[in-house]
Amino acid sequence: MALQWSFKEKCGEVTMRNSEGQEWALSLYEGNALLIMLHEYEQDSGSYYNLAGFFADKTHMKRCLGLEKGYEENIYNTDASRITKLRLNKAKSHYVRDIVTSFAKAFDNITIEIYKED
Repeated sequence: MALQWSFKEKCGEVTMRNSEGQEWALSLYEGNALLIMLHEYEQDSGSYYNLAGFFADKTHMKRCLGLEKGYEENIYNTDASRITKLRLNKAKSHYVRDIVTSFAKAFDNITIEIYKED
């Protein structure tokens, strides 16, 4: 099944940093997955996006973050790039508690911000 989401239902952002110190933001959405991460950008007078990642469900999230036995590698915390900040809108994210708990366990140095905005 293809991923589906509504651009009207953005529920937060993550900030990524590469090994050279460059930072960029990924927009977070819910849809038919626990969390969908998109790189949104403007170019040539148009708006575009690339799918940067997703968590299909809680188990998939834990596996991607290296929290599940047999899946000890956090694919979002590598030498090439890592998540350094998580911002979640608790009015739009249905899984705030699960996401925050998992991110706090998966990253040694991360800023987590929870806000409420309708």
